[in-house]
Amino acid sequence: MERPRIETESSFFNWLRQFFGSNQPIVPANPTRPIPTTTLDYNHPSLLAELAELKKYRVWVEEAAGHYHLNPSLLCGIGSRESRWGLALQPQGPAGTGDFQQRPPQPKVSRTTPLPPDGRGFGRGLLQIDYDWHEFARTGTWHSPRDNIFYACEILHKSLQTLARERVAANLQTRAMLAAYNGGLTNTLNALRKGLDVDANTTGKNYSEDVLDRAAWFQLHGWR
Repeated sequence: MERPRIETESSFFNWLRQFFGSNQPIVPANPTRPIPTTTLDYNHPSLLAELAELKKYRVWVEEAAGHYHLNPSLLCGIGSRESRWGLALQPQGPAGTGDFQQRPPQPKVSRTTPLPPDGRGFGRGLLQIDYDWHEFARTGTWHSPRDNIFYACEILHKSLQTLARERVAANLQTRAMLAAYNGGLTNTLNALRKGLDVDANTTGKNYSEDVLDRAAWFQLHGWR
């Protein structure tokens, strides 16, 4: 588990000036640019299995990435982290679910049970759309790989637009977009405003860095 990065006083105030000080509009990050080199082994057995599985969905990943102006490898990294591209789901594949940890009932989504009424996990489909937070995961075609991938891209796109409007520095926007996908947009913005690492409210406190590491691995295997 990664601890939030501790800034020095100088770098912290430089960050504050970058985050709040400029009156110039901040251009949204360009998530189509190449991802830095991965730390993962080129022949990582688990990722090679995911790579083979991902071939089934290539046309939709590339279509969605092109539509929302995202680097396809970013989607590869998210799907890897979320579900191992369906290999970690019950049952395996795009119609599987994950995240079976019980939660308190939340009447706002008409759920009165610790788990969804169908007894399946909160995470739905390849990109693990959350049952409690997205109507699509309750009533939509989340089990369709194309629809699931496109919906995830819509979430990412909307988050990136909000981050730009909130004047998050361009060099942080891609990581913040990824962190928001896991930990929520409000939580991500709050972490940044407190001077915490962008992953402070994500699972394992490393979500965006891990996704980028995976994305770089997929880039080495032809996903650009």
